[in-house]
Amino acid sequence: VIARQHPGETMAEWFVEGMLDALLDPADPFGRQLLKESVFYVVPNMNPDGSVRGNLRTNAAGANLNREWNTPTMERSPEVFMVKEKMKETGCDLFLDVHGDEGLPYVFVAGSSALPTFTAEQRAAEKKFSDDFKIATPDFQDVHGYGETPYTAETITMGSPHITHAFGCLSLTLELPFKDNANDPDAQTGWDGARSARLGAAVLQPILQSLRSPK
Repeated sequence: VIARQHPGETMAEWFVEGMLDALLDPADPFGRQLLKESVFYVVPNMNPDGSVRGNLRTNAAGANLNREWNTPTMERSPEVFMVKEKMKETGCDLFLDVHGDEGLPYVFVAGSSALPTFTAEQRAAEKKFSDDFKIATPDFQDVHGYGETPYTAETITMGSPHITHAFGCLSLTLELPFKDNANDPDAQTGWDGARSARLGAAVLQPILQSLRSPK
């Protein structure tokens, strides 16, 4: 699970904090089961240098990390380079790249269907994750999102489709809103860090169901 490739998307890091709080809570049954059955590798902030500088989308070298996954370098995108090296060492069964979307006021996921190698089994795994996430929290929905997009050379440079291509696993970009969730608006607080954190706790259910699904 990685978050905040784009440093201005602070809701992504709040999401990870909520996920980790639930994962490490001995009273949380999903957290207990997941720690028995899996190992989590978590990067709460992929872009600390960009965060310190107040950047919206780039790191200290001026790179948009979510366009660096195909050929990262230590000079331009060390954050992606080192995470990929660790993933090669450990393998990967599920990948979540958490973001915030400036345009769509919803929580949704974007998958890897643009890949020419995308399979029916991978499409079914994406749908199951979405279906389980909708059960876990009404803040998540699958009506509004990016929709189907054609494959271009840029596709393979982005985190989630690149990981599907490299490891064959379920790999999703999770988008959170900036101002409010039109699926369940809150006139007083809108979308805030607390709602991001609660969404992070809720994601443990679809993660567990996904890892338990027959491969």
